[in-house]
Amino acid sequence: MNLPAIAMTIEEKIQDIQLVIENRDKRLFKTGIVESLPKINQVVKQILPLYGIDASPEHLVEVTQFITTYKLIAVDEIKLAFEKFARQELKIDDHKLYGKVDLAAIGRILTAYITWRQKVYFTVDTEDEKKRGKMEEEQRQVEAKRKFYAEFPEMLSGFKGESYEDIPAYWYDAAMEAGLIGYAEGEKRAIWEEAQEIASKQKIQADSYIDFKTQLHRAAEESKKRAVIIAQKLAVWRIVLNKK
Repeated sequence: MNLPAIAMTIEEKIQDIQLVIENRDKRLFKTGIVESLPKINQVVKQILPLYGIDASPEHLVEVTQFITTYKLIAVDEIKLAFEKFARQELKIDDHKLYGKVDLAAIGRILTAYITWRQKVYFTVDTEDEKKRGKMEEEQRQVEAKRKFYAEFPEMLSGFKGESYEDIPAYWYDAAMEAGLIGYAEGEKRAIWEEAQEIASKQKIQADSYIDFKTQLHRAAEESKKRAVIIAQKLAVWRIVLNKK
């Protein structure tokens, strides 16, 4: 997963995104409330004094029990939620938490955090979906290639073309990869020279001298491209299909 790219996309800190991802399967509704109580209590004990709230047993119990009602949050995310609140990175109208237990304010902080986190989930899921799609496409291509090479010998044996021109252009690469083309001494050069001669026979038609010069230059380039294709087809025709 490309965390820097995700962080840049949603303009958030990499460490915040990483914490969200790592704790997605550790949210209270998955880990269980009872099992998480000691950890929640410990986090609350650390947080309350930062806002001038006495971490008395009564306050700890009250706030801990309240937080357990937010089952969509993980223990480690509680601290992150308050850190983002302190940095004013959550969408909350009132950014004050007074020196007393204010469950409504704590609730707004946790709710705002969960809302913020949703864009992280969305971006990560979109990235994962793209990655899965790419992997699936690569797998389809691998399977298509495997199927093609499994059927290639049958394609060759069933070929009904009357000349090298009827050979599909992609057969050369397929034959090379399958190890079906091996040139005898001087054969490759001879085929190339023949292909160049065939390609050079295209007639140039132009209505003026300017058009003729343009066509001449273009024809030279096109002739070379055609010669490559012709040479490849001739190689399959002569070597693989053993035609003369």
